[in-house]
Amino acid sequence: MKTAKHILTASFLFASTFAFAQQSDTIRTEIKTKASPSRTVERIADDLHIYVGFNNVGGAVPTSYEFRPVGSRFVALSWQYRVPLAVKGSTKLRLFTGPEVAWNNFMFDGQNTLVERNNQLVVEPAAEELKKSKLTTAQLNLPVILNVTFRSGLSLGVGAYAGLRLDSYTKVKPVGGSAVRTHGSFNLNPLRWGLTTELGFCRQTRLFVRYEPGSLFKAGEGPDMNVWSAGIKL
Repeated sequence: MKTAKHILTASFLFASTFAFAQQSDTIRTEIKTKASPSRTVERIADDLHIYVGFNNVGGAVPTSYEFRPVGSRFVALSWQYRVPLAVKGSTKLRLFTGPEVAWNNFMFDGQNTLVERNNQLVVEPAAEELKKSKLTTAQLNLPVILNVTFRSGLSLGVGAYAGLRLDSYTKVKPVGGSAVRTHGSFNLNPLRWGLTTELGFCRQTRLFVRYEPGSLFKAGEGPDMNVWSAGIKL
């Protein structure tokens, strides 16, 4: 009888000790999990974006420089790096930068062509009826945009960009004829810079506006007019 009691007591003590050990391991695991939760660290990422919009001009625009805003398009391919600056709270601050290639298309209204004469850029009536007449510039830009994203998902970006002209040409297409391209500098400023702002929601399609305070053309060799663009960022 005493032997049976000893066996039962030993079994009870063993079971109690085992249960306590298991409970202690569970508690230690829970404390360790709570003490060191897993965190997601945001790193530098890159994305390809497409800007599509329209151009217009301002400043001292001569009467002969009649542009069609609807046909004057803006297109840019941008490879942007997203650099996190302060992303721990509900309001996140990031820096967007990276190279882009941008095209400004300026469509002329009426029967005008762009001609360089005596180191001056002038608009002259075409010798024949035209279906299309435009000036296109291509340049390599480097934008730097400071972006703030709020808890609601609303994001606002403000920044600037500078660019170097890669190419420029005029394109004239007579009615019933073939289009003719003429490449040249057309007294355009080789370096351009501007200000930009972007507005979006939940990293979806954004609206953008760009404005260049400086003149599109060299001083004294063309009209003193600046360019602004607006559209969507995909």
